[in-house]
Amino acid sequence: MEAFRSIYSAFVGKLYAYGHKLTPDIQIVEDSIQELFLDMYTHRQNLSETNNLEYYLLKAIRQVIFHRLKNENRFYSMDDFNSKAFNVDFEIEKNNHDDIRQEKIERIKKSLNSLTPKNREILYLKFYRRFSYQQIGEMLEMQPDSAKKQVYRVIAKLKEDLSSQLLQLLYLCFRA
Repeated sequence: MEAFRSIYSAFVGKLYAYGHKLTPDIQIVEDSIQELFLDMYTHRQNLSETNNLEYYLLKAIRQVIFHRLKNENRFYSMDDFNSKAFNVDFEIEKNNHDDIRQEKIERIKKSLNSLTPKNREILYLKFYRRFSYQQIGEMLEMQPDSAKKQVYRVIAKLKEDLSSQLLQLLYLCFRA
């Protein structure tokens, strides 16, 4: 029970943050986290081993939220969920505003907002959560090579949009 509490304490914030990026409905996120931990506790004898608990929990919460939204008829398929659900607000740290002109910040925001929800999620998983292409592929139900290609395509698009500001963008948006 103590280990279970420790896991909950260590990851509830990350689960909530990720869940909120999947749906703005806070109640669904909170209920899904409760359901996830209740299911894990109830079926603890049958849980498989993992070497990356954060990945395991984020993948699981994604599935729980999808099923809740599907039951409410908000999404009909995982493809529909993947293409519409993820809404990440890439934040540029306030203390760096002095170092970067406002014009560059607006250009970065515009470029990020032009990405599809799926592309924003892929960037979030790769650079913010530091998941492998294998993990991203499993999570988004695509082949690892496809996940890798998607990351490269998104970066190429951002590079095209932002040219020399890409490294600055990645540094500002994905600092952990």
